[in-house]
Amino acid sequence: MRNLRCRQRGFTLIELLVVIAIIAVLVSLLLPAVQQAREAARRTQCKNNLKQIGLAIHNYESTYNQIPPTYVAVHNTILPGYLGVGGTYDDANIHTYAEYLLPYLEQNAVYNQINFSAPYFSPIDLSVAGLPNYTANNKAAIANVVPAYICPSAPSSNNLVDITNSDLGIPITWRSGRMDYSPSCGMWGTPTQMAADEPYPAFWFDGAFSNNNPKTRLANLIDGTTNVMLMFELAGRNDLYQLGKKVTGSTQGGGWADINNAENWIAGSTYDGVTQDGPCLINCTNASGDGLYSFHPGTVNILLGDGSVRGLSANVSGAIVMKLVSTQGGGVLGEF
Repeated sequence: MRNLRCRQRGFTLIELLVVIAIIAVLVSLLLPAVQQAREAARRTQCKNNLKQIGLAIHNYESTYNQIPPTYVAVHNTILPGYLGVGGTYDDANIHTYAEYLLPYLEQNAVYNQINFSAPYFSPIDLSVAGLPNYTANNKAAIANVVPAYICPSAPSSNNLVDITNSDLGIPITWRSGRMDYSPSCGMWGTPTQMAADEPYPAFWFDGAFSNNNPKTRLANLIDGTTNVMLMFELAGRNDLYQLGKKVTGSTQGGGWADINNAENWIAGSTYDGVTQDGPCLINCTNASGDGLYSFHPGTVNILLGDGSVRGLSANVSGAIVMKLVSTQGGGVLGEF
């Protein structure tokens, strides 16, 4: 009897299983809340990145009396006609807006490494194409990761993007830091596909960063800085995503030193994100030229001309997106 009285009572197997089940239920209830809190923090950081970029654009404009050029290049007889602006000579010394913004994003060290007398992908010998042999080592500079250019919600195993471009007739390869944002260059899709119920004059299609209007000033945004979009999220490139899922294939424009990031016009896509030129302009696919894309559920962040950052619902009409892109469409948006 003495031995029985001294024996300590422990958990039975059933009691232990019940405790484990309760803990599992609590974890399952808490995990979504934790994930939502983390995503809210990432979304806030992403918006802050766009805010920094907006301030950089404004500071650049105050210094040079224009917003940064989308990219610089001059075509005549050698460079293809879609590359840069027309001139009496060919100049493949290509640089993008993202490079010009570096000093205003506290990235002077990276900016000072770039030799602006040679393209960002140099050293490269273009003499076979009738162009110079560029010897400056800009590849070392552009392989730097710029934190303000990366949205923390975008999945990526590497913040560097390997790029190959054959616009000059020969394959040119380089590595750039990742870029999850894009300038608003304009619209080029079929208007009746993107928003069937709206009439669109031709001048609606140029955006703030259109190369058709070099040396743009914020005062040139006829619709007003609160009604015009400067930048938007286009995250996850060069991996290809459709409706939040990574799919086979790739896209382009995922580097901050990449002309395909600078030259980005919106055409929309089908709602499955598979086919270009369609009514879906937000979060159907991150394929370059198909629309805006983020990894924030149901929304995408945009930077307006006044420097403010707004979350744009994925359900907003195509007409609203087109009015935000246009610099002189005459549309008054109000709240959206």
